[in-house]
Amino acid sequence: MTVTQSGIQHVLIAEDNPDDALLMRRGAGQAGISGEFHVVQDGDEAIEYLEGKGRYRDRTKFPAPNLIMLDLKMPRKSGLEVLDWLRRHPELRVVPTIILTASMIPEDVKKAYDLGANTYFVKPSNFADLVTMLKLVHDYWAHAQKPSREL
Repeated sequence: MTVTQSGIQHVLIAEDNPDDALLMRRGAGQAGISGEFHVVQDGDEAIEYLEGKGRYRDRTKFPAPNLIMLDLKMPRKSGLEVLDWLRRHPELRVVPTIILTASMIPEDVKKAYDLGANTYFVKPSNFADLVTMLKLVHDYWAHAQKPSREL
């Protein structure tokens, strides 16, 4: 894994709302997260990025993420479909995957955890709460022990 004590290095954000993606990037900066953020707009694009295929095949420009943040309600493939895909790819199952969505539907929460999500957050209603949440995510995953992708 490439999560270190100094922070999260590569984050894949799957978010179809460009305003939400921009707020997440700005919030991460405010939270002191200095990693690189790569934003994709739907589940199909997230899988293409994770596979390192198509426009994402250059891993120097599009490195494998060490943290994935997924919206649930995206076009083409939903966040739940991406989680299902991740579950079938053991080399990627070790990458911490966080759901960040507007959905508070209990069935969505259960299904996300059943499919392997590490955490489920409802999108905060204001920027200050988003910064607080991102700092919490960073601090937790920067210190948590994680298995190597090679194991």
